[in-house]
Amino acid sequence: MLQNNTFSELIVGRKIIVLTKVDSTNNYLKNSLSKFEPLPHGTVILAEEQYAGRGQMNSKWQADPGKNLTFSLLLHTSDLAIAHQFYLNKAISIAINETIERIIGPVARIKWPNDVFAADDKMGGVLIENIIRGNTWKYAIIGIGINVNQRHFPDDIKNVTSISRLLQADYELPVLLSALCRNMDTWYGILKAGNLQTIDDAYRDKLYRFNEAHLFEAAGETFEGRIIDVDASGLLHVLTVNGIKVFNLKEIRFKDL
Repeated sequence: MLQNNTFSELIVGRKIIVLTKVDSTNNYLKNSLSKFEPLPHGTVILAEEQYAGRGQMNSKWQADPGKNLTFSLLLHTSDLAIAHQFYLNKAISIAINETIERIIGPVARIKWPNDVFAADDKMGGVLIENIIRGNTWKYAIIGIGINVNQRHFPDDIKNVTSISRLLQADYELPVLLSALCRNMDTWYGILKAGNLQTIDDAYRDKLYRFNEAHLFEAAGETFEGRIIDVDASGLLHVLTVNGIKVFNLKEIRFKDL
């Protein structure tokens, strides 16, 4: 496991703090910021064991200690527009997808809004918590969990996989973290440069089931549709026989997942 270290040539990972055990690395960063601890832009908090990890909408994230990557990244985002919060989500999702794709191949996809997928199975996820003060986007706390060397999961968790399940071999956690930090550094730079079209195109290109006909479920109804866009606010646009319908997080799901 990585010791407290840095990737000194990068912004992302310029400071890495390794914790043996913590409830949530996102909580750790939020608590540190509330105490005005001087954590630099790009700080990574890495947990060997995270016992109360969270996903989107407070869903629980479970991971065997020492086998997976569970970490949070702190970004100082005051120089980014508040309106571009979902572009940060897209940039981080693309960076993770690129990293995973180099390991497992083109089955790596982004499931809206930011799940890490391999074919039809979930491999990880992202939880971004933005801190806004007045009209300024002060910080983004980006929690990332990726199933790496865990091969067995609780029976009640379906459609789940890991890198080692696919490779039938363990993968070095420090190597994966280094690659993730490098790619997130690159894509954060693309966002800072204002290249939003590049981000839109890359996100759409890797989006799970983009422009494919599938059955969806929303508000108790089942219907066929195609994902045709994810807008700047993160809303999902689905083309149906009744026109384009727009959905927020947790308002729609694939019928077969």
